[in-house]
Amino acid sequence: MWKKYLLNNTRAKIGLGVILFFTIAAVFAPLIAPYGPKTIEFVPWEKPSAKHILGVNSYGQDLFSQLVFGTRVTLMVGIFAGLLTSLIGIAVGLISGYMGGLLGEALMRLVDVLLVIPTLAVMIVVASFVKDMRITGTILIIGALSWLWMARSIRSQTLSESKRDYIDAAKALGMGPFEIMFRELLPNIIPVVTANMVMVITTSMLTEAAMSFLGIGDPTLISWGKMLSIAFDNGAIMYNAWYWMLPPGLCIATLGYSFMLIGNSFLDIYANDRGGAVKL
Repeated sequence: MWKKYLLNNTRAKIGLGVILFFTIAAVFAPLIAPYGPKTIEFVPWEKPSAKHILGVNSYGQDLFSQLVFGTRVTLMVGIFAGLLTSLIGIAVGLISGYMGGLLGEALMRLVDVLLVIPTLAVMIVVASFVKDMRITGTILIIGALSWLWMARSIRSQTLSESKRDYIDAAKALGMGPFEIMFRELLPNIIPVVTANMVMVITTSMLTEAAMSFLGIGDPTLISWGKMLSIAFDNGAIMYNAWYWMLPPGLCIATLGYSFMLIGNSFLDIYANDRGGAVKL
């Protein structure tokens, strides 16, 4: 399966290559960055040069070093919040799609009600009640409130798969509902699950950037969203400090697009194998 979905998939390989590049930067940030992310010992507003390839911010901090260290926070929030979102979304989608009945209807009505409420607004309200906001709190808030669309997607695919012959065969063998869901159904919709997972990781990174830009998040850590927030607050636009605003924005867009490349390519192959379109 992985040969078809990954090794022979040009778009997925490009996306994976970009993600690997950023992952290496995050892991080896102390070796790559020439200075600490909070080191203050340079001339403020210094433009890009050989010493500071992305310039210096208004506090006298090297921007390239902050960009490299910010990769850690953005990736960490995206991946762990995405995994939490995926666990909830898979569970709710499988149970509501296969079990059906009153339980399935109740879960979907809950999803419908929650989808009406702006998720980011809810996250801001919840975060405002957290006295000491740290990265763990950010991950939990994003992960616990971002599973709704994934649950609907998994439910839709589960409804389709549950009508196939191998499910009837599993029932004939005496398998229970949960055994069928997690041993038979789930392995057969892994491409859809993977596509959803990379999408929610992208969404989690964008949400973290939005929360940081609004001043909600771990104040002790530097992320790409925090860099944009500080740049905006310190008048980077007015001073034409493009070297402060552009790099983190491009990094967010590039990393997000690389995840989407993987997700969309997986979904296209899966849809072709099933003989029709599959929507997330």
